[in-house]
Amino acid sequence: MREFALDLAMRAGELLLDYQRRGRSRPLRSKSSHMDVVTEADLAAEQLIIAAIQERYPGHAIFAEESASAPGATLPDAEWVWYIDPVDGTTNYTHGLPMFAVNIGVAHQRVPVLGITHAPALKCTYWGEQGEGAWLRHDGGCRRLRVSRIPSLEQALLATGFPYDRGTSSDNNLAEFASLDLRSQAVRRLGTAALEMAWVADGSLDGYWENRAHAWDWLAGTVLVREAGGKVTDFAGRAWEPGMRRMLASNGQAGIHEQMQAAITTARE
Repeated sequence: MREFALDLAMRAGELLLDYQRRGRSRPLRSKSSHMDVVTEADLAAEQLIIAAIQERYPGHAIFAEESASAPGATLPDAEWVWYIDPVDGTTNYTHGLPMFAVNIGVAHQRVPVLGITHAPALKCTYWGEQGEGAWLRHDGGCRRLRVSRIPSLEQALLATGFPYDRGTSSDNNLAEFASLDLRSQAVRRLGTAALEMAWVADGSLDGYWENRAHAWDWLAGTVLVREAGGKVTDFAGRAWEPGMRRMLASNGQAGIHEQMQAAITTARE
């Protein structure tokens, strides 16, 4: 399954780059707002991934962004579920920024067991498998991922994201951002949850949090961070699982994870 998923992510990534080369990576339409767009490449990559999974694993359920974001879509109740984001970081992708990724995650009985985050423009492929560690393929080599050992929030480099309706919703992460920006070394907003979690796993970032994203954004990264030695919970400290809409991932150091949790809780009061 891991090799199948890796190959599938690579194929989808090449499709995305091909659309860019042909000038076909601009937004096709908006979804919930002008900030939440979909491209022709999103749809084509998702169709490629879904068709391949259905052929190889016909008994497995699939929860993919462009099809599962339709009104009324619910989390599948199945033994095996694939969580697919064909282009995580679509806004970056449409503007030509290289920070976007194909995100493929697999859960078995609701437990995240396999995660692939492939960044085709960066030529980086992150993968993690339950009990087998987290790894990065880059420049023809492969190395194991380890979270950072930064012990305190004031030394930490963090990342976060904001909901598309941040201009109209009070639950927009702005208070949390202001709080943690003052308590940490810095906070980055990179526009791709998938890569932000991969970079927590490889030690480039020390923590990441976000509110109201989806399982297809986070499931692959959950495997990466946990297998690299980090911690992934919701804002209340419960182990993250599909269906939870709040994410806190870190290197697992109490001086970072618990302090981030406390700062977020206070900011949300």
